[in-house]
Amino acid sequence: PFATCELGSGLQVTHHRRPLVSAMDAYALSLVKLGCGNNLIGYYMYHGGTNKIGKRSTFQESTDTGYPNDVPILNYDFQTCLSQYGEARGQYGLLNMLHLFAQDFGGLLAPMEHVSAEQFIPSTDLTHLRACLRTDGTRGFVFINHYQRLSQLEDVHGAAIEALGVSFPPMDICGDVSFFLPVHMPLEGAELAYATAQPLCRAGHTFFFAAVDGIAPQYCIRLADGSEKTLAVQPGLDSIFDAGDSKIITLTWDQARFVRRLGGDVYIGEDVNLYLHSGVICAIEDGSFACRRYAEGRFERMEIHREFSPAQLTLTPAEEPFFPPHVRELELGGPRKRWWQRISVSSGEGFVTIPGEYDAAQIYADGQLIADHFYTGVSWRVPASLLFGRECYLVMSEKKNDFYCEI
Repeated sequence: PFATCELGSGLQVTHHRRPLVSAMDAYALSLVKLGCGNNLIGYYMYHGGTNKIGKRSTFQESTDTGYPNDVPILNYDFQTCLSQYGEARGQYGLLNMLHLFAQDFGGLLAPMEHVSAEQFIPSTDLTHLRACLRTDGTRGFVFINHYQRLSQLEDVHGAAIEALGVSFPPMDICGDVSFFLPVHMPLEGAELAYATAQPLCRAGHTFFFAAVDGIAPQYCIRLADGSEKTLAVQPGLDSIFDAGDSKIITLTWDQARFVRRLGGDVYIGEDVNLYLHSGVICAIEDGSFACRRYAEGRFERMEIHREFSPAQLTLTPAEEPFFPPHVRELELGGPRKRWWQRISVSSGEGFVTIPGEYDAAQIYADGQLIADHFYTGVSWRVPASLLFGRECYLVMSEKKNDFYCEI
C-alpha cells in the first residue's frame, strides 16, 4: 500500500527560518494524501519533545557540526499536535477526525484507488476547485481541498460535483476548508447514495458525520425496498435520524474535533481533549471539565471536578548571575545584547507564558539549562512544574532583523 511515514503535522523552527504551522496546514496535507491513495498515516512528529545534553556537547543539529541549521539546544517542540510539554494544538483534534474514520472505515477505503479530477489544478490556480476520488468502481469518497498555505483561494459558489453516477446538490465552498464526502456508502439495511457531510466514525449501528463549515448537511438514502429519501438536517447532538437499520448523527465541525472513542464508547469533550487513564476519563486541559457519552441513542452529560490553582508568574530584573554555559545559542548570527530576569511561580500547576520579544531565550534552574526557545511571534508556554521550588533565571538575547519570521 501507499504509505506516508513522515507527514508534516508540524515543522521545526530554526534560527534563520521561523515558519508557523497552523492546524489547517497539517489537516489539509493529511487529508489530501488520503485522497491520493495513502493507506498508512504516519507523522513526523506527532508529539514534540526535549533533547538531552551530552557530556561534551549537545545532541541537536547545528552549523558547528556541519548541518545547515541551528536549532534550539533542548526544544524539539516541532509545532506539532502535542507540544513539547503535552498541550494539545488545533491539529490534534482535526487529525483525530481522520484517524477515527480510518479506524472504522479503513477496510472500505483501503482497496479504493485514486482517480484524478478531469482537470488538473496547479498551485498557481487559486480559482478552480481541487478535488479527486477514491473508488473501487462501485463506492467511493470525493476529497475536496480548499486550502493552500500562505495563499487565499477564491470562494467556489454552486460547485457541481458528480461521481459514480451521483450528482451532489450544488455547494458553496468558501474559506479554508478541506473535507471528503461519501458516494454509495453502505449502512446497516440501507445505502447512503451521497452525503454533504464528512463521515467520522460509528458506534454499533450509529454512524457519526461532521458538518463542514458553510455546507448544509444533506443525505440521500436508498432503503432495502428500493425507495429513496433525501433529508436536510441541522447539525448538533439532537440531529439523530433513522436510515434503514442505522442511525445517523450529524455533529458540528467544532463538536467533531473533540470526539474520542474511549473504552469502546464514543465521547465528546466540551472544548477539551479527552483520554482514558486507568479506566478514568481525563482531559489534557487543566481544571474541571464536562463531556458527553453516547449511549442508546442519546448523549449523557458528565461533569468532572478537578481542583486547579493556576500558577502566577513573577519576573524580576536581575544582573547576570553567571556566564551562560550555552552562550552560543544566545549569540547566533553574531554578538547580541542579553538581559536576565529572576523567574518564579506561585505553584506548580498549569502553564505560564513568557512575555517579550527576543532572538533566543533560555531558562536555567539551579544553574542548569532546562528550557530554550527561538522567538516566533507566538507566546512561549512553559509548565509551572518545571520552575516551581527551584532557583530559576530567564535570559533573553537581542532581536535583530536577521531571520525570517512569519509574524
